[in-house]
Amino acid sequence: MRYVKDDVIKEDFLFCKPLRTTTKAADVKKPVDNFFKNNSLSWYKVSAVCSDGAPIMLGRKSGFGAVVKADAPHIIDTHCILHRQPLATKTLPPKLTEVLKIVDCVNYKRTSALRHCIFSELCKEMGSEFEVLLYHSNIRWLSRRQVLNRVFAVRVELALFFQEHQQCHADCFKN
Repeated sequence: MRYVKDDVIKEDFLFCKPLRTTTKAADVKKPVDNFFKNNSLSWYKVSAVCSDGAPIMLGRKSGFGAVVKADAPHIIDTHCILHRQPLATKTLPPKLTEVLKIVDCVNYKRTSALRHCIFSELCKEMGSEFEVLLYHSNIRWLSRRQVLNRVFAVRVELALFFQEHQQCHADCFKN
């Protein structure tokens, strides 16, 4: 949760409770309501709720934001900015999509312990600055940039690795 204290924006973890049975929006709201009640908090002091793309969080009529707004209509319901980027990149221009195929190459190499070890040894033998490639996750949107930076640093080693292993990914490193 974010709030202002002494003219400074603070960010704290509100609470964590397991959902024992079902995970409908009303089931999520109930422990939040209980927490608010036990700590003398009010939904009227909340200005917005932000959620990820989980099905129970979405939905104009039955999502978490809708359930909250039924009790407190002033609340703004938003989709988390960190989760918007992966959605937006699904409709990238063709040239940028081509560049991001490199992320698939990295993930392909990282999904096998054997390929990972062989690549690390190759990098050691070639005296590379890095011996490990970063794994990309769609949720950690900042990682895409870091992955591309690391790939650029070891592009020669990757090209050699993919050529030696006769992978279709070798085409990504010809130019």
